[in-house]
Amino acid sequence: MSLADIRAALTAEMSATPEYYDFKVLHAERDGALWRVTLAPGYVFAEGQRPGAASAQALLDDSLDGSAAWWGAPSKGGASVLAVLAEDDQLVLQNASGPPPPPGHLIRLYPTRFLNAVADAWWDTPWAERALACLPDLGTPKRLAAAPVLTGEPFRWLRPAQRAALRLVEHSSAFLWGPPGTGKTTTLGVLLAEYLAREPEARVLLVSSTNQAVDQATLAVDKALHKGRRETLRASVQRLGTRLDAAAYAEREHLLPTQDRDLIARLARTEASRPSARDAQAFKAWADRVAALRDELRSASLKVLQCCRLAAMTTTRAAFTLKTLRELSPEGAPPFDLVVFDEASQVSLAHALALMPLGRARLFAGDPQQLAPVQRSEDRLARRWLGRSAFAEMPRSGPAVALLDEQSRMAPPIGELVSELFYDGTLRVATDALASPGWLQARQRALGELPAQTHVHLHRIRTDGGWVAAERGPVRRESAEAIADLLGEALAGGDWQPNELIVLTPFRAQRALIRQCLRARGLPESLRVSTVHRAQGSEAPVVLFDPADGAQPFLHGEAAQRLLNVALSRAQAQLVLFVSAADAASPLLAPLLRRLRLAGDLRSVTPLLALAREPGFPRNALGRRVSAGRHLGEVARVSADGRQFWLVNARTGAEQLIDAEFWRQRAAAEGTRAD
Repeated sequence: MSLADIRAALTAEMSATPEYYDFKVLHAERDGALWRVTLAPGYVFAEGQRPGAASAQALLDDSLDGSAAWWGAPSKGGASVLAVLAEDDQLVLQNASGPPPPPGHLIRLYPTRFLNAVADAWWDTPWAERALACLPDLGTPKRLAAAPVLTGEPFRWLRPAQRAALRLVEHSSAFLWGPPGTGKTTTLGVLLAEYLAREPEARVLLVSSTNQAVDQATLAVDKALHKGRRETLRASVQRLGTRLDAAAYAEREHLLPTQDRDLIARLARTEASRPSARDAQAFKAWADRVAALRDELRSASLKVLQCCRLAAMTTTRAAFTLKTLRELSPEGAPPFDLVVFDEASQVSLAHALALMPLGRARLFAGDPQQLAPVQRSEDRLARRWLGRSAFAEMPRSGPAVALLDEQSRMAPPIGELVSELFYDGTLRVATDALASPGWLQARQRALGELPAQTHVHLHRIRTDGGWVAAERGPVRRESAEAIADLLGEALAGGDWQPNELIVLTPFRAQRALIRQCLRARGLPESLRVSTVHRAQGSEAPVVLFDPADGAQPFLHGEAAQRLLNVALSRAQAQLVLFVSAADAASPLLAPLLRRLRLAGDLRSVTPLLALAREPGFPRNALGRRVSAGRHLGEVARVSADGRQFWLVNARTGAEQLIDAEFWRQRAAAEGTRAD
């Protein structure tokens, strides 16, 4: 664990992260001052990889908005990407220096290199040494001598685990583990509101992995200050950055660094009037208006940093402005008393360590069972420092770790499924939720022909998905059509609104296909169809999950388990899974389907010990519902020699390998004692 290791990890990751993508042009046409460039769907070349090898990772989406575009033949030229129309394989270019290349030629896109700012911090040796020195504190946090004692007294509705979490500020490093629906963001808002009130001179830096998460955390602090009657402190909380959701700050303009209160309203109105990118001229004019309004916000941000008590921004912005943040304390001492990492499971360990010296104490809030940092390189050191978060160093237990164990999002059957599969059964429905008739009623709604009591439904698909070169990813038309049919029926009945339904899939190619099917039926564009990676932090009454192709290697391993957790735990009332035979046999979904099957098993339970006394053991147990100590399940397979067998655990759906001789000997010993 040396500085050289981290630098090597960053070098490996930057080498594995293409600096550019080459796409083959299918068609280019002028649209006023803009250009529309349609790309050949079967060709994507990522720097350093053979053509087609990175197709799944290089699919067009809005992350490429703002990229620089360049072409070298038949004549050199350049432009910037105004918008990406993923379903149409189309770019809208602005400020082009000349006509884009004709059909058959290549156009190159250079996406923003966010990792460069983190690398700069680690090549600043004095700062890097301070950052690396923070690593041991993650595993062995220290109790702070003069830390405030937060009781949450104004918030009597806090659940026991939420109230206990307020004590995390008493440690040099601490972890707030918030599984889905447990009120992690609300708890964080109360904690920070109380901290600001109890420590009048303290300064806080609040960072999160996405702009949406920063908005949610900032608003949670403001709401807690309001509910706790700390009105005078609300203006000391400032949301920095320009990629905020302006509409969310209506009547909360005091959180934004501007004296022009009307500016926020104008920005919100302008953003809400976003035209379709297919109308390139209108989209260009709209984008220019938004950019000008955001520039006005940006100019005020730096001044605000120097006087606010809580500054909120993305982790990316914090890395890019690290020099400015460090200069807030000219003497070299940490400029903040507390640095809070929200959605910390998505922030790489190297990124978190680079920011940790900014604070005297650090708090990591998130869920290590959900999405991990995005990491491309297969290098061992890259996996160590960039594929893991600070949660990988978290103590297994102790006062510096708080687990929120009551959720109020998911209906009991969905919550139980998520709890058993991903949280070892520790997550349960909150007592106050179960006591609320309104909460229960909201989770008892029929979805088309699916009754209100069926909270988890398997929709069987006859055909398996597969990779299609023209789509540049795994797709399955049958499930896409079935989803469109189900959504159409739900909306036609008038019992559901578009914002209550969300479709999730792991693959962008399948997302595009589903959207095409929805458009073909004339369904509202407001229906949400998202990749699972973009869904963390969201929720909806109904979630439709389409794995598209469960046989894909992408859906194997620990990362896939986290992805499945995110997908299932977005649902409040109804969860519909679209599954084919290949999906059911995949390592990702097989345990889930086995658990669902055994959950409705009403057969009597036979103790394994009783079966072990019989001559035909263990084959006499095959297919039977048995109990083995504290485990309950079904014997699924027996080895050819009869020495081992596999028990499908009814709680987790996992297969457990059991030694038959152990149970024979135990049965014999029990018989001897009985004699």
